[in-house]
Amino acid sequence: MIQNKTLGIFVRIPLYVLGEALRAHLAGTPLDEDTLTQMLATDYSGWKTKKFAREHINSAVLNSPISTFMEAHDNEILQALDNNSDRPLILTAVICARFHFAYQVATIFARQFRQQDIVSTEVIKRRVADIYGMNRSTENTLNSVIPQLIEAGLVRRPRPGIYEPTALIVPSHAITTELWKEAFFANEPLSNREQPVEDLMFEPFFRFLNPATR
Repeated sequence: MIQNKTLGIFVRIPLYVLGEALRAHLAGTPLDEDTLTQMLATDYSGWKTKKFAREHINSAVLNSPISTFMEAHDNEILQALDNNSDRPLILTAVICARFHFAYQVATIFARQFRQQDIVSTEVIKRRVADIYGMNRSTENTLNSVIPQLIEAGLVRRPRPGIYEPTALIVPSHAITTELWKEAFFANEPLSNREQPVEDLMFEPFFRFLNPATR
């Protein structure tokens, strides 16, 4: 069941900026608006785009369904963010927990990769259109979310319009898997929270984790 058919996300969220914002918040020294804007200037020049990106980052860190969980496990997450394997998974979980569209795109890729090793943009668009319809706004949002999955190393684009799976990522910290679970339950509220992560291995969203971590 689709809980939320709104797009919610309008521009790509640079993962390294989100990571710094999350790290600062959990350390008790949140980044101010000017600092965030300066960091985003590396990726964006227009004030409106920077404004959207800044709002998305603040919302993902402060107003997410998993914000309370992150604050309760601040030290564990801070340690995991220092690990190159864990960091992209943590930041993807943060985005997917806050933006249901991003979660849907990630699960669409995961479903397709279970069936085949090469997926085209057109296939992804058709699957997204089945949920949200397809217009310019949907396409623009899709073009914002896919680069985040590529930046996180969860999807590879060998050439324009073609996507391939990457090697599964092995988290080094248990909190990373727990955060991934929280992002899943934020989007699938009817799922049984008491089941161990091993029982979730057939859910598409968990395709991106190495089986050894489940």
